[in-house]
Amino acid sequence: MTRIISRPAMLVLAVIASLLLAGCGSGPSKVDSAAIIGNRSVSLDSVQQEVRWLLDNVPQVEQARQQQKLALQSRQIVRSRVLHQLVTIAAAREGLRVDQAEVDRLVESGGGVDRVARDMGIAPERVRQLAADQVLLQQLAQRYLDGLAVRFVGTTIVGESAGNTAREQARALGERIAADPANAERVISESGHQLIQEELSFADALRGQPELGISALFGTREGSVMVIQPSQAQSGWLVALVRERTVTGSGQGNADLAAQLDPQVLYLAGVRMLQPIADELGVQLNPRYGVWDSAAMAPAANSDEVTGYLLPSRTVRP
Repeated sequence: MTRIISRPAMLVLAVIASLLLAGCGSGPSKVDSAAIIGNRSVSLDSVQQEVRWLLDNVPQVEQARQQQKLALQSRQIVRSRVLHQLVTIAAAREGLRVDQAEVDRLVESGGGVDRVARDMGIAPERVRQLAADQVLLQQLAQRYLDGLAVRFVGTTIVGESAGNTAREQARALGERIAADPANAERVISESGHQLIQEELSFADALRGQPELGISALFGTREGSVMVIQPSQAQSGWLVALVRERTVTGSGQGNADLAAQLDPQVLYLAGVRMLQPIADELGVQLNPRYGVWDSAAMAPAANSDEVTGYLLPSRTVRP
């Protein structure tokens, strides 16, 4: 679950997050890490301390413990800390800066530090960090509204049969495309599904199909195959080989469009722009927090509960 801090007419309540562990040699230690992102780590002790604070101060978290759902809350904490590491890297690369006055306004609009901490399920000392990350993620999304586009070939799978769900069919087809990307069109046609060939801009998707705009389609590297369920309200699965992922434009973004978008959509679009960095550096979770789900940009309890699949293949440039 991911949250953004609410502000009247500007920011809405959304979701929070969690993540992982990895490392070897002189890198971060797997033993005392909750998550490892490249050469950065999220300490296991810091996550456990935050969980303890929540148990002592947020009744809903104690209720979750009694209902044996505390693991979900812990994964949310890890995810928010992983996203913080990723957005810090993205901000450095993109030259983004946080307006501290905006952070102040955001926190106050949410009722102040203590209120935000309880509502968002985070320790008070991390409230301003969360607000700053939110500001940066919306800036990051705005930056890519100017010229991000993807060209892909794929299909959608809806029908199910006994012992062969749409999810299973979609993953099987995705694996066949990944094994023979140069002939993706033929593989899809031979599967009996309708072929889709399209080029779609990030801006147009967020305007007209926001669920698709914030999906893995716009974060997946070219030459890879994604198998995702873009809409939570519909059962269809999208299987697509990303032929090209290009970024053009001024690099200044589209402030006018950003102002028109739902702030929550803009925030989640920013989270999606962290996916290439997460894929580049690698995100590993301490097993107690599950596995990293790249399609959701969040931890999943185990590999059976991931929301989608990103399958590498040979880079295709027809």
